[in-house]
Amino acid sequence: KQWYQRRVAITAGIASIAFTKVNDDMNATKAQVEKSRNAMNHRQDIMEKSKGDYIIAVENTNNNQQTHYHQTWPGLLNQMQRCEETRIEDLKLVLQEHCRLHKGILPHITTCIETMSESADSISPSEDSELLMEERNNQPHPLDHQFLEYGTKAPTSALQTHGSKRETKRNRKKTKVNKEGLENLPPEKR
Repeated sequence: KQWYQRRVAITAGIASIAFTKVNDDMNATKAQVEKSRNAMNHRQDIMEKSKGDYIIAVENTNNNQQTHYHQTWPGLLNQMQRCEETRIEDLKLVLQEHCRLHKGILPHITTCIETMSESADSISPSEDSELLMEERNNQPHPLDHQFLEYGTKAPTSALQTHGSKRETKRNRKKTKVNKEGLENLPPEKR
């Protein structure tokens, strides 16, 4: 806009200088003087119109700037602040609910950890290894292989294995734990 105004002012100034030259020239005809005067007046009118348009544009820009910084922008900031407050309030509620639930479960976790600790304290390496060896020793042994002629069927007794039905310490221990350990506990802790 300023470039256009300078150009209009320069052309108006040139037209004014040209009119002065033509007016001062004794050889110029009356028609040339009138033509030069009309050109100067036309350029000055364009300059005045351009100046008026520029003043209106500056006023509109200032009004829009005032509206933006004193009405629109504060409204946007208030709206953003309300959105942030809502988000923070929701986050606060989620954290409070998490803490409440964690506090409710924490005693059960503590009880489980104490029970695990007690169980770990009751581990006996020698007794556990003895139970393992006894269980391995009581595994059924396979029968000896028998020679069978090609095309004959194997007797059904040859397919079966014999095994021990002796009760191990581990089975007795399981029964003992089941009878004594879990029946005393409430249903949710079993």
